[in-house]
Amino acid sequence: MQVQDERSQDELVQTLQRQVDELTADNLLLKEQLTRKEQFAAMIAHELRGPLTPIINYAQMAARPNQRREHIERATNIIISQAWRLTRLAKDLLDASRLSSGRFTLSCHPCDAVKLVKEVVEQLRPVAPYHKFAIEVPGRPIIGQWDGGRLEQALGNLLDNAIKYSDEETTITVRAWKTEHAAHISVHNEGVGIPTTERSRLFHPYARLQGSSTQQGSGLGLYITKSIVEAHGGELRLEQAADDDQGTTFAFDLPMGK
Repeated sequence: MQVQDERSQDELVQTLQRQVDELTADNLLLKEQLTRKEQFAAMIAHELRGPLTPIINYAQMAARPNQRREHIERATNIIISQAWRLTRLAKDLLDASRLSSGRFTLSCHPCDAVKLVKEVVEQLRPVAPYHKFAIEVPGRPIIGQWDGGRLEQALGNLLDNAIKYSDEETTITVRAWKTEHAAHISVHNEGVGIPTTERSRLFHPYARLQGSSTQQGSGLGLYITKSIVEAHGGELRLEQAADDDQGTTFAFDLPMGK
């Protein structure tokens, strides 16, 4: 009888210890999640300040009396360009939530990839006045059944990254071309290449590269872009040059649709 009581006590102790271990693990997980949430909130605040600061500054400059017309036009272009960046960030945040809950959808209509490339580059050109932009597209439209707003968001994210991770006075090249069954778009910058050890993390949500502390961001851009491209039945890939000094190219394919 005593042996049975001791065994019952041992089992009770073991059960309690397992519960303590589980609660400890849950507590550590909650702390980690809270830390990530705080870090993410800080990154989003920084990301919002990026466009908001020039919007406020250039709006104040344009409102001053006796401003020259060219100064007002430049201020207006920068305000519009930064507002587009804010729009993309807001869409990225909403889409991250939709993807996690399975509510991410497309609204596809006839869309011209050539026109899309030109428009998105023009949106971002005022943000990077010291970068050079090269557009390589055919003379004819490339029409497919795509969600133009989503593709604008995806290409804008790739261009934002290209600007962020390359030096001023370097060239960012955007190409669009067509093969028999697909359209293709690529963005190339002349920045330092991405290390092999970091490439597997590129498309994860909220992931940021090691050594990129000087370049704040939400870590959502590539993840959202990949999700948009794959929702169209396409593929986003990193086309890394053999020599890291030759820059970085992201490219994606889009089935033409019916």
